[in-house]
Order: sequence, then structure tokens, then C-alpha cells
Amino acid sequence: MSIYGLGMVSSLASGAAFNASAMRCAYDGFTRTAFVHPGCLEPLIGAPVGEEILGGRLNGTSKLEKMASLAIEEAIQPLSSSQYEGLTAIFCLPDRIPASYFNNETAFQEIVDAVLQGLELFNLNPASCALWRHRCGFTSALSMAQRFLYRENHEFVLIVTLDSYLNQSALGYYSGTLYGENDRLLCKDNPNGFIPGEAATAVLLRTPGRDFSGVNIIGVGEAEEVATIGDEEAVMKGTGLSQAINQAAVNADIGVHETDFRVASMSGETYFFSEAAYAQSRTLKTKIDAHPVWHPAAYIGEVGASIGGAIVIMAYYAFLEGYAPGPTVLCHISNDDKRRGAFIMQHRKGVDQ
Repeated sequence: MSIYGLGMVSSLASGAAFNASAMRCAYDGFTRTAFVHPGCLEPLIGAPVGEEILGGRLNGTSKLEKMASLAIEEAIQPLSSSQYEGLTAIFCLPDRIPASYFNNETAFQEIVDAVLQGLELFNLNPASCALWRHRCGFTSALSMAQRFLYRENHEFVLIVTLDSYLNQSALGYYSGTLYGENDRLLCKDNPNGFIPGEAATAVLLRTPGRDFSGVNIIGVGEAEEVATIGDEEAVMKGTGLSQAINQAAVNADIGVHETDFRVASMSGETYFFSEAAYAQSRTLKTKIDAHPVWHPAAYIGEVGASIGGAIVIMAYYAFLEGYAPGPTVLCHISNDDKRRGAFIMQHRKGVDQ
């Protein structure tokens, strides 16, 4: 699948290229928020999308609508107005736990209706859908996009991601108990935590041209992990993530050792870094000199369902601007639950590149 358009809004900027450049320069969008961490009783560090990015102060669903609108509008710029008609869209959203104003179907439908009306995308393809699968919804969406493009002959598929941890429901859920148990938010009393963020991304896909030039997604894999985060009984060995990576490599018809670097969903918690290390040792069957790992969360915080799009954008501009370690990247994503996903991107230069 060829990447034809990209859009992104995060705490760093509005615009996919701006976000990629900021991450390359190691900028971050971290700031003290108005939320107080229950365990530390101090202002929580977060990565909010600021009013200077959105063009005004917005909250709740109005803010999410604006974030999604900006990302989608940017991604569909290469399309003509006639190509908007019947566009297939897949929305990647957080899990339904914790429950909030955001991840229920009524609120989501209101957001989508407002966004589509504002962008004059009145008639989406009936195959368009929403996936409530947290981070790994993105790899599920890629698998669906493969089917739409190759088996059902859709001309384009737009994958939209939208998530925010910066609401009271999510922060209350991840801050654990009053006694500090199950606290997963980063603060001075919990160094093994993540910084909550929010983001929207949009990735427009189509079938590649004859020479496969440009940046393509060449393999996708999905699997399940037995030992999930917080499970004290099962032993985590990275088997689920390893299976997803191997499946993506088989789908791409290359070896994992033929990828030059990795971009992953880790956001600060030891569990996910350990899992990635186990998966790397399990899947690299041939010794290589280096296999560096990049992670967008180091700059935009934990953005949940939006991490897949951020991974694509980080790698895409590294290819285009010539600072990627090589032409092929392994991308992998882990949920808090059992879902694991991986995909492989490759940059192939055409005669005019």
C-alpha cells in the first residue's frame, strides 16, 4: 500500500511535516497541566494540544472535532473534489475502558458528523467503520485497508486516529488507587510511568504505482500476547509481539534482519521496553550491527489509538528527508490488553527521486 497523504495534530504542531521535524529535533510538547496527580498531589505533566495550535481555546468533543478535522483536511489535500465521493474511512479509537464522554458511540458519531460536514465529506463508502481497539486498532485498520484496496478495488482508504488521555476519566483510571497501587502516570513518586498526551492523525493509502516508488507499507502482522501488563502470574517473553513481527515480515517477503531500524509504541513503562527487547532477540535470526529503535511518545506523550499514525509519519519523513538509517523500517505496537501488531514500511526511490 502506498502512502498518498498524511495529516497530524499533536502537542508539537498541526501538520505532519511539522510534527516529524519537531520530533527529529527532539522537541517535546510536555507541560504542566491543570490536572492534579492524585498520588503525588502535584500538577500533572502532560502533552496537550494547545490553543495556539487549534486557533482558540477548545475543550471536550469540540477540541476532538477540531483535531480530527485538521488531520483529515491535510491528508486528503492530494484528492480532487470528485474523489471525496465514496471515500472509504476507518476510524481508530481508544478502548471503551475507561468510559468517558469520548469513547461512546453517541459522542463519537457527533464528532464524525461534525467533522465530515465541515470538510464536505458527505458520502463515505458504506464499508467505512470505527475500530475501538486502542493502539493496535491501527494495524487492524491496515489489514482491512489491504483487503479494500486489493480485493474490493477501493481507490483510496483513509485511516483516521483520534485519542486523548487528558480527560478526568482516563487520568483517574491510570492514576491507580489513593495508596499508589496500579499508578501508571509519570510523576516524582512514579518514575515507571507515562506522560499522557493527545493527538489525531490521518493516513491516506492507495495501491502503489508500477515501479513501487515512494513510501509503501509492504507487510502487516497481528497476534496476541499471553502475559499482559500488570499480570503477575504469566511470564512475559514477548511471544505475541514476536509472532506479529514475524507475520509482518512473511507478508512483506523479507527477513526481520533486512529492516534497518524500528519505530515503536513504547511510552515510558518498563514492561513495554522489556517486551520489545524480548521480541527483538526472538525475531532477529541473523546478526546485524545495529537495529535502533525510535518512539514518538518521547516527544508527544502517550497518545493511545493515535500512535500508529504518528509512527508512520515519523518514519515517512525520515525516508523523504534522508535521515533514516536505511530504506526499510519495522514498526510495532502493543496494547495494554492482548493485541499486538506490526507493519513494515519501505522507501523505494523512483527515477525522479
